Parts: sequence; structure tokens; C-alpha cells
Amino acid sequence: MRPINNSDEMTMVANALKAMGHPIRLRIMLRLAEKKCCVGEVMGSLLLPQSSTSQHLKILKDSGALEARREGTKVFYMINDNMLLDLMVLLDKRFGNAEP
Repeated sequence: MRPINNSDEMTMVANALKAMGHPIRLRIMLRLAEKKCCVGEVMGSLLLPQSSTSQHLKILKDSGALEARREGTKVFYMINDNMLLDLMVLLDKRFGNAEP
């Protein structure tokens, strides 16, 4: 495993982990570990209102944990770092489904 020696890299990792510290955002990350999704898919699978889903996705995107890509009229979100994707897989294996 490569150590994180760069302070910018450390800050980026800390920001992403802080953003994922909220239960709803953790559920979103676990969902996105399965596949990229648009807002409607996330809100439908997690039974969240659109406004709440969009706010949480924005926080995750602003933290660097997610990236967004427009495909036609939809914006799809995906985990943009393999390390975070691996972390989500490990969390899912350890704790199972993070649904309440």
C-alpha cells in the first residue's frame, strides 16, 4: 500500500471521508459502488426526496468523492476514486447493507 505523503492528497482524502460520515451519504456511496446512477435512481432506490438527494450528492461531489457526467438530459454520478470504491466494497462486506 502506498503511503499518503502529500498534504494536498491527505486533505482530499479527509474531505471525502468527512462527507461520507453522514448515514444518508454513506448509503448513497454504497449504492454508487454498485453502478453509476442519476438523481432519480438514487432517490428511488433509497426512498429519499429529490431535494435531499440532490443536496447530499452535491456535498459528495464537492468533497471530491464523486464525479458527475451529463448524458443527454440526465446527470449520472459515480465514485471517482478506486480507493473510495474499494472502501465501499469493504464496508459492504463487513457490515452488509447499510439500510436503516
